[in-house]
Amino acid sequence: MLRLNRQAKYCLAAACCLLLTYLVGGCDARDLQIPGFQNAPQYLELDRLLADYAQNPQNAAEKYRGKTFLFPSVKVDSMMSRAMEPYRAEISSLYLQSSSARFLPRTIFGLDHVGPGFVVDIVGEVRGWVGGFFIIGNCTYIIVDGGDLPPPMAY
Repeated sequence: MLRLNRQAKYCLAAACCLLLTYLVGGCDARDLQIPGFQNAPQYLELDRLLADYAQNPQNAAEKYRGKTFLFPSVKVDSMMSRAMEPYRAEISSLYLQSSSARFLPRTIFGLDHVGPGFVVDIVGEVRGWVGGFFIIGNCTYIIVDGGDLPPPMAY
């Protein structure tokens, strides 16, 4: 059996603690990166997308569903983020809403810096109507216009 002196035991314990902290704690840096694209996403106004679906849902679904677009200057009407509900960490329950469209974030931290009244450019994947909302998923957000956010739960 291998016998370790006191200093070796402390070093081994410290190494185990560091390894455990690394494995359990924190976020993967990839979760916080802005996605890269081989080609820039196509530009699409949210109003155009919703109008096309209203006019002919089947053709619009064939044209847009599953594709990623840049939606410029989207005004935030309401939202649900981790900053508002710290214990709500399920990605499926977080959203940014503008008109009848809900934009689902790519990561649970994706909306922490955005608030109602902000104007954002959004890159996201068109999914279609779910319930009473038009869903665009896997979204990243770039603030175009907005100010300081109030403390969590204040908006």
